[in-house]
Amino acid sequence: MAAKIINQVEGISPKKCKNSEYANTYLDGLTKMRINQKLFDFSLHVDGEVIHVHKLALAIASDYFAAMFEADMKERKEGTVKLQDVNVFAVKALVDYIYSGIITLTEENVEEVLSVSEIFQIVWVKEECIQFLKNNLNRNNCFRVRKFADMHSCKELHNISHKYILDHFDDLIAEEGLLLLSFEEIKELIKNVQHVVKLEDIAYKAAINWIKHDLERRRVHLAELMSLIRLPLVSTELLTDHIVAEPLLTEDQKCNKFVTEALTYQLKQSQLHGKCQTGKKHSNESFYVFLVGGIWECEMGIKECKVYDISKKKLFSISSMNEDRFNNSAVSLNGVIYSVGGYNNGVLNTAERYDPVNKRWSYIAPMNNARHDLGICTYNDLIYVFGGEWNSTVESYDRATNKWHLCQSIPETHGGFNRATVAENSIYSLTEVTNGNNALFRLDPRDGKWVKLNVISRRSDGYELVCYDRTLFAIGSEDCKRLDIRVNKWEPMPHMLSNRYDFSAVIAAKDIYVFGGRCNPTSVERFNIHNNEWTIVDSTQTEHWRGAAAVLSGDFDFN
Repeated sequence: MAAKIINQVEGISPKKCKNSEYANTYLDGLTKMRINQKLFDFSLHVDGEVIHVHKLALAIASDYFAAMFEADMKERKEGTVKLQDVNVFAVKALVDYIYSGIITLTEENVEEVLSVSEIFQIVWVKEECIQFLKNNLNRNNCFRVRKFADMHSCKELHNISHKYILDHFDDLIAEEGLLLLSFEEIKELIKNVQHVVKLEDIAYKAAINWIKHDLERRRVHLAELMSLIRLPLVSTELLTDHIVAEPLLTEDQKCNKFVTEALTYQLKQSQLHGKCQTGKKHSNESFYVFLVGGIWECEMGIKECKVYDISKKKLFSISSMNEDRFNNSAVSLNGVIYSVGGYNNGVLNTAERYDPVNKRWSYIAPMNNARHDLGICTYNDLIYVFGGEWNSTVESYDRATNKWHLCQSIPETHGGFNRATVAENSIYSLTEVTNGNNALFRLDPRDGKWVKLNVISRRSDGYELVCYDRTLFAIGSEDCKRLDIRVNKWEPMPHMLSNRYDFSAVIAAKDIYVFGGRCNPTSVERFNIHNNEWTIVDSTQTEHWRGAAAVLSGDFDFN
């Protein structure tokens, strides 16, 4: 009976046991064997030194040695390899890592360690070296790191070091790294830095410093470098106090011509500014804000249009548009108001214009792409439209031919609004990108190239973007910021006095005016740029939100 019970006992299940400390024990054992010089079967000859190692350790850690030992190579048979053109201290550091899993990186050894890790094909160490260099970029090493990254095909490191140079260019113009660049490198750098942010003064100083560092050899490149710099846009002080007195430029026929053109341009701008100032002093120039379309009820807009006389604080109606629109955009060009795109039971590609002389709206050619919540501005007698919700395309309208032409699209994918304005021969576009932040892009229409500048971390759902002088103003429902295009940095400014969103904002004279918006749809608020303060100046007695606004100045009869 007892035997029968024993036979019925179930078998014991196997148990898989893992020693979590075994990996460390294994490494410790290898290290002790190395220290005690036991069972060595291979050696590395580097710069006159012999480093004894174990083939098994090398093969496990390095694909380079694994391939060497698997192939029928003479090194495998002879038990040694001679490494050429590598740093012996970097090789020792890599061997220490192979036996311990630990490597110490310093400013002095990191580049050599990266080079050897690339040869040995130890990916983790190479990536750690790249991260070390990225985290320790500074004015003394940024040019060297960029060149090193290019030599070793480290694209991300190259891009980051290049961006560091562009972002800190004004601090680098006298650095040895810049002065030792080749002509092609300084030439490309001067092109790039002017596309990132308008730094004509700094670009000029960098070019002159580079030329003078080796004058006899580099003088031949002077005219070509100067042709890359927008001398008419340098500061008047630099132009008149330094550039016109620079012998290198005055003695060179081509450069002297560039300087003369810059002086002529600035003189004309000064005279034009003087006339504008004189005109303002002797006449009461009137500004009219056109409030066009808007309001969202069951995905439908309105045709109605109002005009607000800023000087008289008076609102009156004008003829309605041909089409209902909300989330449209508006702009003035040569005394005419244009209303473009928008939404009305679907996204619109249509556009129309209002002529204050005949006092009616008429269609112009439709855009190539339907768009709403779009950016709009004028440049050199053309109207430019930008993006819109889920749209990154760009078009320009030529009123002489009544045609729209596709332009270079904005970089990146956009999920929301777009606003645009012009400052100093460039167009600036502020738009919501897919990560939820709002990014600023710059377009130079003369070469059609876009450059991403700066980002506003999202607080407001959208912003209105206006420009005065060299400063951009982003007016949002939750916050307001400004950016001097010469330094490319957003800074906070006072918040509006009223809580509102879906409003319109324009520049008139030297002030920013904000109209309507949900939560406070009838008030007019003004920001005095020079006094840095907001005031509520009027109530328009009309509701305006999700519409468009544009300004006309002059004398008009809207009756």
